[in-house]
Amino acid sequence: MHWLATLLLIAGFPLLGAQTTSQQVSYQGQMVGSVELVSDPRINVDPYRGLVEQKAGEPYSNEKVQASIAALQKTERFSKVEVSVKPDPAGLQVSFVLEPVFYIGVLQFPGAVKVFSYTRLLQVANLPDENVYEKAQIPKSEAALLKLFEDNGYFRAKVQTDTQLDEHNQLANITFNVSLGKRARIGQVQIQGSSPQENAQLLHSVRSLRAVLTRSSLKTGRPYSPARIKAATGLLKRHLANEHRLASQVKVLPPQYHPETNRADLTINVQPGPIVLLRMNGARLSIIPFVSGRRQKKLIPIYEEGTIDRDLVNEGQRNLINFFQEKGYFDVQVKTEFQRQPDKISLTYEIEKGKKHKVEDVSFRGNRNLSDDKLRSHIEIAQHHFLSRGRFSQKLLQKSVNDIEAVYRDTGYEQVKVTPEVVDHEPEIDVTFQINEGPQTVVDALKVVGNEKIPLDQLHAPEGFSLRSGEPFSPRRMADDRSHILAAYLDRGYLNAEVNASLNRHQDDPHQINVTYTVKENQQVRVSQVVYLGQKRTRKALIAKTAAIGPEAPLSQGKLLVGESELYNLGIFDWSSVGPRRPITTQTDEEAVVKVHESKRNAITYGFGLNCAPWREHSLRHTGRAGTADRRAWQSENCSQ
Repeated sequence: MHWLATLLLIAGFPLLGAQTTSQQVSYQGQMVGSVELVSDPRINVDPYRGLVEQKAGEPYSNEKVQASIAALQKTERFSKVEVSVKPDPAGLQVSFVLEPVFYIGVLQFPGAVKVFSYTRLLQVANLPDENVYEKAQIPKSEAALLKLFEDNGYFRAKVQTDTQLDEHNQLANITFNVSLGKRARIGQVQIQGSSPQENAQLLHSVRSLRAVLTRSSLKTGRPYSPARIKAATGLLKRHLANEHRLASQVKVLPPQYHPETNRADLTINVQPGPIVLLRMNGARLSIIPFVSGRRQKKLIPIYEEGTIDRDLVNEGQRNLINFFQEKGYFDVQVKTEFQRQPDKISLTYEIEKGKKHKVEDVSFRGNRNLSDDKLRSHIEIAQHHFLSRGRFSQKLLQKSVNDIEAVYRDTGYEQVKVTPEVVDHEPEIDVTFQINEGPQTVVDALKVVGNEKIPLDQLHAPEGFSLRSGEPFSPRRMADDRSHILAAYLDRGYLNAEVNASLNRHQDDPHQINVTYTVKENQQVRVSQVVYLGQKRTRKALIAKTAAIGPEAPLSQGKLLVGESELYNLGIFDWSSVGPRRPITTQTDEEAVVKVHESKRNAITYGFGLNCAPWREHSLRHTGRAGTADRRAWQSENCSQ
């Protein structure tokens, strides 16, 4: 199942983000950037700020934080007080959460979803699920949305926020009412930074027919869009590259908007940089000129980086060696000549291909416990065969060494060492991998401790644990077993379960180990009730049936993932989310919140052809009253004369 793979992936990584005091993460001594009191938005928390001993601009103190929590609880105004800490480059963001609080419900963006995708708007608003609703965060979200709109040419956009507090479910449903206005058009365009003549040529390039055809035209009156501006800067870079200005810098300054005309003037600062004369002598990358040019730009990194230094020159040298070795020129030599002057850089790659070789033999020595066929299936070096000279390069050789060692470590040979030997007897080469396997580490005993609520036979895959007593030890398999155990707990509602894997080596034989999986189950969480948000036309019964989350059932991470996926697969939502109302800390029951955003009810697409082929194609997607997606298509035919 897809959800099981996702659940195993989640189980394999630690949770990131805000940490509460219950999670025992130490921030002692780190600088605090901000301290906030978060509570019901209708409560004035200013009278309680004096009770907080932890101050912004001071080192984080566990003692001060605990004293602050105790003082706030002593007021008996709040049912519970917790502290949430988020690491930030400007300092720790410390929030004292004063229950009861409201959590983020569903977000709506009327007026904006006709132009921007709902998921993009969610990302910009940055109000994630399970987060506490903070009134102070709303202006930041509004500013971020306005910046998105302005970056896309909607300089007249306005955002007004309306927050509806759902007291029964303690959720804050936020509506960002957006008036985009008319998209601006490009006004005057100025290019600066180079000579007047060069500036004029560059300005002409972004107003040329080529610019029109590539949608990079900056003619006055064209629609203002980041895609157009990005394409134009790329066109300028290519124009400069054709003049050997490979280290040029092109930067678009903030636009100057004129509200009376709804036009935005652009200023582009261009630093042409020195002329870079790049030559490749002694060999061609292809007999076809344009293919050779494309390969050169791919292999020499200064084209992509837009700068030049000794490290990039050496990287290009290695890339060329690898390229020719993969073509069979195993003795290729590439020398560089790099000369820098104030206004000119000369870079020459001298290539001596040598004779073309073929890989005559690939062999292994010292592999007593793994067969040649098994090792050969894991390496990139390949022996010659019909119409192929084989595959060889120094890069592939090193990768093959790493892959062989990885295979051995996965079968218990922790001290394996692989040494490659290349013998050149022109025009053939022989490649030998000399293997020193070392001793094999074996699992002597394996046990799981701490699993009081779930029996052992339900903690592993049907075929058992990946590691077994008497079989080779593998770090990868140990990690897989740990993930399976944790996934089993997450799927049964133990969302705070912890699983640690440890190994102990025998004192008399370090290659005999005991593996222990230690489980800390913590509490099982059940669904208290299910809340459905976001639906306007779709029947709640359809959403409930598809999500398949019921009250009193364990809050299963696997079922949450399945429900979210199945809702999206209906084809009537462009976004769905299924999860707990708030982060799981110590509670044994929690609301499950099902959030959806309905896609456009009708979507019509059409295309045109020529002659007597189908001249028009039409398709219609319609969201019915029951919330199901129906797609219909038809064609009409017309012959052009």
